[in-house]
Amino acid sequence: MDHFFIKRKRNSEVKYTEACSSSSVESGIVNSDNIEKNTDSSLQTSSSFEPHFKKKKVSARRYNEDYLKYGFIKCEKPFENDRPQCVICNNILANESLKPSKLKRHLETQHAELVDKPLEYFQRKKKDVKLSTQFLSSSTTVSEKALLSSYLVAYRVAKEKIANTAAEKIILPACLDMVRTIFDDKSADKLKTIPNDNTVSLRICTIAEHLETMLITRLQSGIDFAIQLDESTDIGSCTTLLVYVRYAWQDDFMEDFLCFLNLTSHLSGLDIFTEIERHIVGQYKLNWKNCKGITSDGTATITGKHSRVIKKLLEVTNNGAVWNHCFIHREGLASREIPQSLMEVLKNAVKVVNFIKGSSLNSRLLETFCSEIGTNHTHLLYHTKVRWLSQGKILSRVYELRNEIHFFLIEKKSHLANIFEDDTWVTKLAYLTDIFSILNELSLKLQGKNSDVFQHVERIQGFRKTLLLWQVRLKSNRPSYYMFPRFLQHIEENIINENILKEIKLEILLHLTSLSQTFNHFFPEEKFETLRENSWVKDPFAFRNPESIIELNLVPEEENELLQLSSSYTLKNDHETLSLSAFWIKVKEDFPLLSRKSVLLLLPFTTTSLCELGFSILTQFKTKERNGLNGAAAMRVALSSCVPDWNELMNRQAHPS
Repeated sequence: MDHFFIKRKRNSEVKYTEACSSSSVESGIVNSDNIEKNTDSSLQTSSSFEPHFKKKKVSARRYNEDYLKYGFIKCEKPFENDRPQCVICNNILANESLKPSKLKRHLETQHAELVDKPLEYFQRKKKDVKLSTQFLSSSTTVSEKALLSSYLVAYRVAKEKIANTAAEKIILPACLDMVRTIFDDKSADKLKTIPNDNTVSLRICTIAEHLETMLITRLQSGIDFAIQLDESTDIGSCTTLLVYVRYAWQDDFMEDFLCFLNLTSHLSGLDIFTEIERHIVGQYKLNWKNCKGITSDGTATITGKHSRVIKKLLEVTNNGAVWNHCFIHREGLASREIPQSLMEVLKNAVKVVNFIKGSSLNSRLLETFCSEIGTNHTHLLYHTKVRWLSQGKILSRVYELRNEIHFFLIEKKSHLANIFEDDTWVTKLAYLTDIFSILNELSLKLQGKNSDVFQHVERIQGFRKTLLLWQVRLKSNRPSYYMFPRFLQHIEENIINENILKEIKLEILLHLTSLSQTFNHFFPEEKFETLRENSWVKDPFAFRNPESIIELNLVPEEENELLQLSSSYTLKNDHETLSLSAFWIKVKEDFPLLSRKSVLLLLPFTTTSLCELGFSILTQFKTKERNGLNGAAAMRVALSSCVPDWNELMNRQAHPS
């Protein structure tokens, strides 16, 4: 096999390329030892050379033996090179934590009682860790590997939200087939020692207990946290309350599933508060004084004048926490205000959907009809007031299939076919499809993890200004409809009476005005006054002049910190690359006052989207076949942000099959 050569200007580049090409092309002829020798010798001759066709890697931090005085050794596990491992708790930190300050902080916060221990103490611990590592790597028996495998399988089963029987009916048989095909029957027989689905259920409970302990241990260390809570009813008609927690951990905020409470249907607000108190204080031993934020929706069950759950929660925090009404819930409430004429269009669209979806025969016939003519969609969607994106999705689907639905309703001799023959109704439907699609986009932007309050407020304020701009556009002598693409396309492709179009324009203008008023009601400017006063949290580098800093009403010590921080070009680069929360946590040691103030402002949740995600996953667990399942353990494993410590779980006694 011929060699290939690539010309380079420098001799060292030629040597490097020849070595790489020869070792890769002749891999079928030359043995592995010769390849390693040739490659090593070639790399040595060009050790100072970095090929221009390879991206330069960011240099990793190196372990220093002096770090042992903080209780850290170099991790010896495979693929964990140059990562510090604590000899006390065996936690393995990221490579970025190889800094004396971060290692010392871990020792002081996690093992405060060992701060004054001499170096000899950590040297003894180092020997114990190495012996334990050697035991796990070289003396692990088949049964221990089977035990770890059963934990890993159970973990995947819970993470993927599938039935526990999948481990025995799908995963294990598939693994047996693959191992028997690639290796031999003897190797496949070893997999048969992995426990069955009954043990998978017990493994999930054990992992859930372990993850819960990890989370609560962190929260019991005295760090500040914020919670979001929401309640809903599952498929078994059981009322469920989910609670999520956000806290600062290591380099950024962590969001995690805190608890899962089953409530009876007739609980009062005081009873709900008592249940929350029993778990958070009674079971988890957390201090309400460390709670700095509470977020919920505005339902009467939680915030009503007869419920007072939020009021009681704020009282036990000594009013040290702030309550946030979920941004998405407020946006949904603001979107409900629709003029009567447009509301009739929406109701008729819902009637059409119910007529077709309410009958399995009608639904199948429409699906067959749409498939035969090659439409993009073949199904309609149900409408519900509970889900945020419902209206936009059902209107979009009805409008896209309007011609097909019209023909179908004529075939079924339904009076609902008449509304699709009304050009005015279809034109209004096009507008409603556009405006609710826009509201859906806003709702989606308000969802997701680790989004801060500044981002959400900016999106709401931007939408309010957009509504005002659209109103001005429609009031002009030459109104523009560019912001509503389906509506614009419809009036361009169809002949619409000018007087009718003017009436529709007035209805649209009335709707946009109503939206502006309701958004101003649910998102009043005075609620954002605190954010305006602390605008330096969003961009501290916009205040480099002493005159601008004085206007911020900071105490003298905070002013001095802000002046020093805004003058650092290195930190400015960090501010541009890190999330806002990660940035302020990073500068905690150098600028403690500003960091503390910023973290408290950013810590509270702005939405209850995580609870909604939890309810969706609970629905997957509690199917009609498994509606009696107590999904607390499975929910914990599926939703937890913590990663299990498999070494600790391996030390536990295996559950009997």
